[in-house]
Amino acid sequence: MVDAVIADDSAVMRETLGKILEDGGITVVARAKDGTEAVELIERHEPDVATIDIQMPGLTGHEVIEQVMAENPIPMLVISSQTTRNADATFDALDAGAVDFLAKPSGDGSVNIWSQQETIVDRVRAVAEADVAGMETGRVSEEQSQTISVSSEFPCNPTLVIGASTGGPRVVEQVLSELPQRAGLRVLVVQHMADHYTERFAKRLNERTAYDFRQARDGDTVGPGEGVLAKGGSHLRVTADRNGRLTVSHDNGPKRHNVRPAIDVTMETAAETVTGNLTGVILTGMGADGAAGLAAIKDAGGKAIVQDEATSRVYGMPKVAAEEVDVNMVLPKDRIAEGVTNAFRGWSA
Repeated sequence: MVDAVIADDSAVMRETLGKILEDGGITVVARAKDGTEAVELIERHEPDVATIDIQMPGLTGHEVIEQVMAENPIPMLVISSQTTRNADATFDALDAGAVDFLAKPSGDGSVNIWSQQETIVDRVRAVAEADVAGMETGRVSEEQSQTISVSSEFPCNPTLVIGASTGGPRVVEQVLSELPQRAGLRVLVVQHMADHYTERFAKRLNERTAYDFRQARDGDTVGPGEGVLAKGGSHLRVTADRNGRLTVSHDNGPKRHNVRPAIDVTMETAAETVTGNLTGVILTGMGADGAAGLAAIKDAGGKAIVQDEATSRVYGMPKVAAEEVDVNMVLPKDRIAEGVTNAFRGWSA
């Protein structure tokens, strides 16, 4: 049984979200109309999970998360309106310790939110299982990024494909910030995330890593020292590898694992197309996306790395990949960048 607290200043949203969760077998133990009440109710009921709105009277969602994580951490899911301002605030909430987020349907209409019933229930259950005890918050420091031991030799045009889901954005950011620019990697990232947020996440990666990052465009090319993030709502396919640059395209075909973009699509097409050295990484997340793609990379002669259970917020995707694929490394999040660079060591230039 999963117990939840809902915090939202909209009475309609509190009522509708409560019905959705209860219909999905989740017990709503309390509903908070503002941030101050949210902190009080979370402290009183000690739920398995809390859903937190960003913009609330009293304490903001960001402030609620900071206070709860400092005093009595529980898994929290941000449900945020799709505005530019709230996109920035949502990523700040992840920095503060929230496990994941969902985009709130436009307006408070129950029809819109009921259309996402299955997604909401699945995400709340996944977040409730997240291990938040002892998880650090805040931005990855430059000091951390300088402690990574790397090989001084890298092959020509190495390609890295990273896949992540629940709990993934901060780990993706950490891994990429610790990769040495001199490695000249061509980086493809698939993070399960809605379209509105992938553009902002790509900008964060560009600002906080040594790599030239952007949200992938249809027909985009990716060269050494560059990276693209799959656009929310579209699979990212690798279609060519010529003259040191990868070409990628959007694919709006059927979802896989009930998601689009799917990690499997990007990894499988990379395995089919990349002519140089290739490494795949599966990070924290719910479900099984990425296992088939990682297997394809291994079958193509590439290397496979998965995040370990101890540092995964949700040990779903890495667990399935580790069970189904003969992976090269199972690593904690603060050693994945080192593992990536060492995975390319020994390949001929």
